[in-house]
Amino acid sequence: MKKSIPLLFLAGSLSVQLSLAQVPRPDRAPSGPPLTISVFSESISLPTLAHLQKGGIGIKVGTELYYRNRPGSQTFQSINLGYYHHPGVQSGLFASTEVGYRKYFGAVYAEASLGMGTLLLHPVAPSYERSSPDFPKAAAYQFKLMPSARLGAGYRFRNRTSVFTRYELFGEMPFSQILLPHQALHVGARVPFLN
Repeated sequence: MKKSIPLLFLAGSLSVQLSLAQVPRPDRAPSGPPLTISVFSESISLPTLAHLQKGGIGIKVGTELYYRNRPGSQTFQSINLGYYHHPGVQSGLFASTEVGYRKYFGAVYAEASLGMGTLLLHPVAPSYERSSPDFPKAAAYQFKLMPSARLGAGYRFRNRTSVFTRYELFGEMPFSQILLPHQALHVGARVPFLN
């Protein structure tokens, strides 16, 4: 019994120290790459806001790496994974990267970026290849290139968490030897990590 008292004291003091290590201190600034999450509505159409409600819905998760991170502006590269489902047409899983610029006006900011990705599509209806006159059936899953451009605006809180909205244009190529345009309207948040 007497031997167990020092062990209990040691275990208790370690558990208090470990639990205190999990509490974020207010004097520690967020550092490291942030986590970005957004949900979006997607449509297959030329750039116009009129058709955004006639399509699918998706989710995009990613992070950002900063080339220049100043109080009034940022030059960044984002790395993203996402998924969308367009009912009756297709589902798409994608990985993308974008290079962009963000300008702060106090707590409000505007941003623009250009990027490229790869898109794994699963069409609902069978599709056919135009490679020969007899039009053979295409594979159920197809890889496509995904060029993208986006404009956005947001608000950054004091703890460096941000909420934003973004308008994104992305392409599915090749599609009938050219590009099939998609558009998406994102609403999301960017949350910094603590050391």
